[in-house]
Amino acid sequence: MDAEATTALDPLPTGTPPVDTQEQAATGQTIIVHAAYPLWRKHTLVTLARAKELQDSGNRVIVTYCNASAGTCAVNYGGSPVACLICKMRVTRTAASMGLEAVPLATDSSVDKEESPLPFHQQRALVEGVQSGVISTFRTLPEQSRRSPMIGAIKRRYFLNSSRLLKSMKALFKSRRPDRVEVFNGRHACSKFPIIAARTEGISFTTLEVTARQFPMICPGYMVHDRRNIQKRILSHPADYKVAAKYYAGNRQPRGNKYARKHRTPFVPPEAAGYRKRISVFLSSQDEFESLGKEWVSPFLDYGPIVEKICRENPDCMFLVRFHPNQADMSGDILTPFKTVSELSNVKLYYPTDTVNSYSLMEWSDTVVTFGSTITVEACWAGKVAIMLGPSFFDELDIAYTPRTLEEVHSLLQMELIPKSPENAARFAHYQEFDYDRLQYIQHTGRTMVENGFRIRHPWLGQLARTTDDLICNAIKIWTTHFSSSRKAS
Repeated sequence: MDAEATTALDPLPTGTPPVDTQEQAATGQTIIVHAAYPLWRKHTLVTLARAKELQDSGNRVIVTYCNASAGTCAVNYGGSPVACLICKMRVTRTAASMGLEAVPLATDSSVDKEESPLPFHQQRALVEGVQSGVISTFRTLPEQSRRSPMIGAIKRRYFLNSSRLLKSMKALFKSRRPDRVEVFNGRHACSKFPIIAARTEGISFTTLEVTARQFPMICPGYMVHDRRNIQKRILSHPADYKVAAKYYAGNRQPRGNKYARKHRTPFVPPEAAGYRKRISVFLSSQDEFESLGKEWVSPFLDYGPIVEKICRENPDCMFLVRFHPNQADMSGDILTPFKTVSELSNVKLYYPTDTVNSYSLMEWSDTVVTFGSTITVEACWAGKVAIMLGPSFFDELDIAYTPRTLEEVHSLLQMELIPKSPENAARFAHYQEFDYDRLQYIQHTGRTMVENGFRIRHPWLGQLARTTDDLICNAIKIWTTHFSSSRKAS
């Protein structure tokens, strides 16, 4: 989702505690930890390391896993029975080596016969989880995925598998009566169903994640994409300007930022004499916001007409419009909506594959307009006026003006605004560098996480299954794009 990647400083020195966001360590509880993504290394690593640590603390831990034989989920859209077998082997054998109890969740037709049908609100929540996974994997917006017969079939299989997992989890709740449920991420249907079950039964939950610097992150009682709780976490950090200066300077270096590395073409400023303001507009990757659910629905999602309206209503301003690099991988046509924009005399477009440096565009500008990406924070730190359209992980940090309507956007562009304080931009930098939660069974190499005291079984089989599914998904994505183009042409 971020327009600019972050770069890591040195890891925290040994003995320096991270920001403590974990719940008070309770002992003697029954805790279900669901292994949602067994083929993905970091997901499995954090999940099982967390489960072992909870058990060491005196809790009764149950590691659950999907027992499908040819199921569809976020790591197996192709429904491969081989992938399912590898998933189960990785969980059961790794858990057994760690002394963890592993319990399978049934997904066969017997579940529908033995368990009650799901209420509508739970089905709807699962549908959102299915849609989230499909959008993220196939880089397609909802309306386009609905027109693809192949993706439609995948969504139906995914929903069926997840709904049976939810029923099996609810049945397990009745027999084991857990005090808490934990799961990695919790956004896709195959990791969201434990959260749905927990909320239904009034049981607390925790979600797990990995930070930008590849450290474990624990979110007690909220989802990892809950922007309000994440922003509370950001605001709990000190506004350390020394750390922030090093962080933001590092972001501009090609060594630590893949976008800075790719976008090294010198910026040639357009002729802007006679214009009242110089405004850069940074788009975001729409699919990434769409995948986060209804709480992230933006009134500014239709980028082309919105940008055109802003540019036409402010002919005395020069606009540089920068597409997000990740938009190059999206299925569907993202350029046609900007055809009329490109014809305006006060606009210059930089497309997803353009390699001009984004920081140069930002520095050229008097005002930076974003659609929720981290360039917003960069602009604030650089002392620029930032106007942010739509929800983001920064919309409550007071680092930008946040209009709710296009009319408010127009009013702001007519004003002589002053930049927001960089104080919370400094807090964000400290959060990016130092916010994580230690786990006893994970070590950090300075670049990534590795096991500490245990070993994830069948690493090469897991990588092979994941690569195979990636190839299948890429083929479906290409077919979907071609199918969509053919329909449009006809």
